[in-house]
Amino acid sequence: MYKRIIFFICLIISQTFSLTLKQIKDNLKLNYIPQDSVELHLRVIVKTSASSSQTDMHIVNKGTNKSYMEIKSSFLNQRSIVNGDRMKIVDLASREYKIVHYNGEPLKEYSYGNFNPLDSGKWNAPKYISQDLYLIEGDAGSLFYNSKRNRIEKIHSIKDKADVLTTFEYDVNNNLKKMVVSVDVNGIETVVTTEIFKMRNSKNFPDRLFDF
Repeated sequence: MYKRIIFFICLIISQTFSLTLKQIKDNLKLNYIPQDSVELHLRVIVKTSASSSQTDMHIVNKGTNKSYMEIKSSFLNQRSIVNGDRMKIVDLASREYKIVHYNGEPLKEYSYGNFNPLDSGKWNAPKYISQDLYLIEGDAGSLFYNSKRNRIEKIHSIKDKADVLTTFEYDVNNNLKKMVVSVDVNGIETVVTTEIFKMRNSKNFPDRLFDF
């Protein structure tokens, strides 16, 4: 009888801390802004032992065929506007521009609208660690999820010779404000810090800015 009581207590405790991968994915989507309806102001700082660089970006996706992006750095000052199958590229220094055919590919690498790595790749069932923290292991590495605050805290992976640690910082309203990626290869570290000054739905971004 005593063993049976202990068993039921353990069962209740395990169910209390049980959380499925689907539940975590669904919870994260509660604060999710669709990738095709987002406006972002970012600053990306890359630091190595030998150098440092800074790039400021203003990125807007409005629907599936309209994009607006400004990139300002020491090596590039450019505005790109996509409307349907056309792209206008403006040199912000000289104000010269050209209009080219757009096939949907060039801007994909600048897509910052989706910060949820669980949406791609293969991930195993979450394991409860402690203090509302869960470990989820998968092809992309080890991900740590905070169930109380409903957010990803960090991701760690080792691939080939690269040891990669990504940490996420949030404001008081639980909005993502900073993402720091540390890449260590044979003791040489590169740190990429993405500061997010604005991340919101792009519904109020003026449609006239896509006209050219």
